[in-house]
Amino acid sequence: MLNHWRFSKKSNFLITVAIIAVILVSVFVFLPKQCVGSNNSRPPGLIESALTVNSTVWMQVAANAWEYYQPGVGVNANTGLPYAGTGFNGFTDWDLGGYIQAIVDAQRLGLIGNDSVWDFSARIDKVLTFLENQPLNTTTNYPFQFYNATTGQECTGIAQEETLDISDTGRLFVALNNLINYNNSLALRVDNIVLNGRSNYSALVPSIERRSNSNSIYDYFYASSFALFWSNQLSTVPTTILNNILSAGNVTTYGDVSLPKASICCDPLLLSVFELNNNSSRLMALSKQVYLASEAYCDSTGKYAAFSEGNSPKIEDGISYIWEWVVLPNGDTWKTTGANASVYLNIKPAIYTKVAFSFFSLYNTAYARNMIIYLEQTLPEPTNGYYDGADNNGNLVSDLGSNTNSLILDAALHYIQNNPNS
Repeated sequence: MLNHWRFSKKSNFLITVAIIAVILVSVFVFLPKQCVGSNNSRPPGLIESALTVNSTVWMQVAANAWEYYQPGVGVNANTGLPYAGTGFNGFTDWDLGGYIQAIVDAQRLGLIGNDSVWDFSARIDKVLTFLENQPLNTTTNYPFQFYNATTGQECTGIAQEETLDISDTGRLFVALNNLINYNNSLALRVDNIVLNGRSNYSALVPSIERRSNSNSIYDYFYASSFALFWSNQLSTVPTTILNNILSAGNVTTYGDVSLPKASICCDPLLLSVFELNNNSSRLMALSKQVYLASEAYCDSTGKYAAFSEGNSPKIEDGISYIWEWVVLPNGDTWKTTGANASVYLNIKPAIYTKVAFSFFSLYNTAYARNMIIYLEQTLPEPTNGYYDGADNNGNLVSDLGSNTNSLILDAALHYIQNNPNS
């Protein structure tokens, strides 16, 4: 019987060659695809060095992001108010909402406790006390667009909107709602700010209702935020906006990926996924399509895509803050603008760190991992939090920002909660 299993030396050689060939093909099939060159002169970062990116690794990602919110770094040590970025003393309601959400995420992850002057309760009390007493625009009786984190007063010397920026307000409302969902003992203070406070936010509800004809993901996000507090009037508006987005007709981008002809930027899309409760399968499908389009962009152009809004790697025509649109209502894709979305800018798009980590949390793909590895090799170490990003040529978005690190904390929490055994 043993003779049945004997082979000649020639046969053994051929079998060995065949096995090696199969192994090599398998290795090349599963090697992660990379779009741009890597800086191999630097030691591997956290994601690159991890054999398996599991919840333990994501906890370290969260801890790195939370470093931004240490007093004296991204939070003023006297007022307890956040800086939008380390290069700017000001903040908006959007930034304040991001900070509140970061505190809640950090508490859920066990990064902070309730036993120090910079614990959960102390930080939240400082923020709510500010909201209860902040100076208001005497013309509108609403908050100023920018406040100074070092003083808690209006941030003067910069251009500001005379009317309220509803997107910023919406970001704040989502975070306040998540705060009271986490700690209901704070509900009365939050309601007294939003519903019964010095600013008449209820007067804005009709303007939100009129957004029902919109197909912008920004409008979906902030309509959802107002509906958290005025559900009787606004409960159907977010669904209507999402219907508009998904029924607006489609455009095909790289790799034959279909996208709706709507205003899609990743920040409000990812915030909707991570921070709004009971997300519909249609919203999650839209998020997946945007991810697939970003990967297809890389496959076709050789450049990473993590489009969103934020500081620019390059200041052009005095514009330092940009919006990177995956798609627009006219069917144009992969466009960069300033505040005026109808004027396209010739600025190389940034690979935003917050989007790269969000994609990795949601889809755990080689593309998202390689994008983070590129950023790890390009950006400074995250000793004080993660930098905003870089372009595909290695030019840095040279700032540490609250929006970046807040969204990364969201992403880390999402992964850990949805992969409890990893």
